[in-house]
Amino acid sequence: MGLLAVAALTLALSGIATAGEIGSGGGGGGVVKPTVCNPVTGLTVKTDATTSDTGIGSLQAVYSVKPCVNGQALTVTTKVSEYYSPSVVVYEDAGATVGGKFTVFGIRTRVLYTVTVTAYDAATGAQAGTLSTTAVAVPKRI
Repeated sequence: MGLLAVAALTLALSGIATAGEIGSGGGGGGVVKPTVCNPVTGLTVKTDATTSDTGIGSLQAVYSVKPCVNGQALTVTTKVSEYYSPSVVVYEDAGATVGGKFTVFGIRTRVLYTVTVTAYDAATGAQAGTLSTTAVAVPKRI
């Protein structure tokens, strides 16, 4: 079976798996709503490059994590890395709080960063959800 045929079969099967049951009442109009929950419910990032003469800025992230299942214990990892060089990690906390904020000082201005918050099930270690965004500290013109 060729690669194209495998891809077509995969798409066909995934379409079958997500199709809603026809005639199941309610008159919903055929919209299928995903039931997947991401415990990382929010991530906001602000940057500051007020010390633009040095080429150094700061980044502040505020995030929220809420278990999808009552009583589920989660562990959280936060990470900031360069977007174009992901191996350049400028901040990482594998024991971050479940919901909180952190500030990273000393980021380079005009460099794009990826900020990622990942939640794991504490019992199994399985990834429960993740949320990422990008940010750059741009000096203001005078």
